[in-house]
Order: sequence, then C-alpha cells, then structure tokens
Amino acid sequence: MKLTIRDQAVDALTNKLDSNSGFILALNDGSNQFSTVGGSCAVGDKFQIIPADEPTGQFQEKLENDQFNVYISDEEKVFLGNEVVIDFNERLSTFSLKNESGTLDPNILLKK
Repeated sequence: MKLTIRDQAVDALTNKLDSNSGFILALNDGSNQFSTVGGSCAVGDKFQIIPADEPTGQFQEKLENDQFNVYISDEEKVFLGNEVVIDFNERLSTFSLKNESGTLDPNILLKK
C-alpha cells in the first residue's frame, strides 16, 4: 500500500514531528491504545498521527512512502484503500486523509 504525502503536509509534519523520523497512522475509534474516542459512530472515520521512530505494538506494517517511516496495523488496512494521501490545509492548519474514494478524515489529530 502506497502513501502519498503532499508537499505542504511534508513540511508541516517535518516541523511537528520534531526529531522523529516517522509516525503511526492509527484509527481513533477506541480500537487501539492510542485512541481517545470510542463508539460505533467513530469506527473507521477518525484517524490520528502519533510520532514514532519505529513500529510498536500492533502497528508493524510499513506503508510505502519516500519521506517518512509510516506504520499501520491490520485494523487500518480495511479503511485506507489503495491510494492513500495525506494533505495539509495551511489556512485551517489541519491534516486530511483521502483515498481513491474520497475524503476519509478531513481533520486528522496529531498527537504530541
């Protein structure tokens, strides 16, 4: 699975990840140790970016990407599709996640 990170998102992530060389792209629906929300309404439509230098716990699968080491688990695979894109809206200062079907999450949470 390939992940494209648009130039504006690369710049923003580079600034926000500090010394980390990568991140975990995780669902934020109560299905993992990083989730802050839960419940059936959140399943598969909320994601978060967690700074990480290496895989951890269930997040062992590396997404193909030229800029960062990005890890997901089997849980995320179901929702991501094949052509995954992270973009950044400078005006709103928010990250978004898209795939070949459209927008998956217009406001990805970036944990510090």
